[in-house]
Amino acid sequence: MKASELKIADFLTSTKVQFTIPVYQRNYDWKVEQCQQLLNDILSIGQDCDVSNHFIGSIVYIHNNGAYTSSQIKEWIIIDGQQRLTTIMLIYLVLYHLTKSQGKNDLADEINETILINKFSSAPYKLKLKPTDNHVSAMEYIYKGNFSEGLGYFSRLVENFKYFKSCITLENFDIVRQGLDKLMFVEVSLERGKDNPQRIFESLNSTGLALSEADLIRNYILMDLESDKQNIFFQYWDIIEKFAKDDTNNESKVSDFIRDYLTK
Repeated sequence: MKASELKIADFLTSTKVQFTIPVYQRNYDWKVEQCQQLLNDILSIGQDCDVSNHFIGSIVYIHNNGAYTSSQIKEWIIIDGQQRLTTIMLIYLVLYHLTKSQGKNDLADEINETILINKFSSAPYKLKLKPTDNHVSAMEYIYKGNFSEGLGYFSRLVENFKYFKSCITLENFDIVRQGLDKLMFVEVSLERGKDNPQRIFESLNSTGLALSEADLIRNYILMDLESDKQNIFFQYWDIIEKFAKDDTNNESKVSDFIRDYLTK
């Protein structure tokens, strides 16, 4: 395990890297209120010359040392920090579309090619951030600037992008960029086969929203699997979640199901 302080902008400009949100992670669920707080922090530090950096927590990922995808892109599996990482990417997407709409093509290309995409990737999906499957289409439509087609379901990605789009203007553009450049986090890099991501994940989440028994079991089963083997989530676990759900209260009953099954 390696841990170090790093600017979020430096992390995002890493080349030939894909930040993958694994299937066993919770959905992206930041609400507008949380986005508002983050944007307020960014605007505040962006215009405060006395503030050189602002700590936003940690991002923990698993990597395979020396392993690459078919397009020679390193895959970093994000196991903690996906909410912040995804939200910050949405802000950069707003900056990209804003500069593009104003004809500032050089700046738009800089944001696009250094932060948003893997320019030389041969894969169809070029965005550096790859969310869980139910959000991939939303992320692609946001990137393409098309928010009316192809989304047969509600996505917080779209809602939060639209919120940032309504708040970030040419007048505060530079302040937002300066604020983003001051954001710092602790980068925790775990090597598959050497470190214990499950133990570290549980420790990091011990002070946050409580993990259910179902969360712990799902993570225990899936976290050590390679990405190409995680289709078992859709073959088995996803089916359990769909049937063990209280639709009236939109509440998962998987923990209750497992508990009842084991006590019979």
